[in-house]
Amino acid sequence: MHVEPPSHAPTNLKELGIHYLMIVVGILTALGLESGIEALHHRRLSHQTIEQVESELQANLADARASLKQNQTALKDLTALTNDVKQLIRDGQAKPAVLEPLLTQRLHIGIAVPGLRRDAWDTAVADQALVHLPRADLRRLSEAYTAQRDAQMSIQASFSAVGSFTRLTDAMVDAQFGRGDPIDLVKALNAYRLTISAVVSVESSLEGQLAESLAGAAHAPAAAASAASPASAH
Repeated sequence: MHVEPPSHAPTNLKELGIHYLMIVVGILTALGLESGIEALHHRRLSHQTIEQVESELQANLADARASLKQNQTALKDLTALTNDVKQLIRDGQAKPAVLEPLLTQRLHIGIAVPGLRRDAWDTAVADQALVHLPRADLRRLSEAYTAQRDAQMSIQASFSAVGSFTRLTDAMVDAQFGRGDPIDLVKALNAYRLTISAVVSVESSLEGQLAESLAGAAHAPAAAASAASPASAH
């Protein structure tokens, strides 16, 4: 900021007051311009951060929905297979020669898990861009990433708790070599079904939270406008 010095020394208090007032006004104007430019930069940074994070969450939501749909189909097929094996046991037909081709054709071991990226969020944290976000946006986006973290932990716990993959693989090997116990096979199928059911439940909750957090983007401006309207009415 440049302040033009007076052409001559003030000769009275009036001239001194005028020069002093000009200096104060100049300083306040410069500070106001600087504050306005900084506020504009923060708004742009906030808008850019929200766009990037929401784009990442949209991709994660699509991935979660795809995994959920795939696992729901797998659960339905597995339930039907388990019921057919039970019926074979009741009919006395659960022989290795029958079970082995049945499992080969209809049993597919594998559970779909969404990738759940968080690069945009981590970048915003590292850049301290989150401090400039409106509180409502920060809360809904934070809830989405918290839900992602909890979902990943729950899915991992589901894999570890039951140990269904190992049991089911052992049962399939036994069936291939004619040593399998049909009852043990049903137990392994049920354990695997419990694992998929748990993952489906977690993914369903995750889908709901991500969709809710992203839907909140449409309500945030309206809520801010409605909050400001009573003040403008007075």
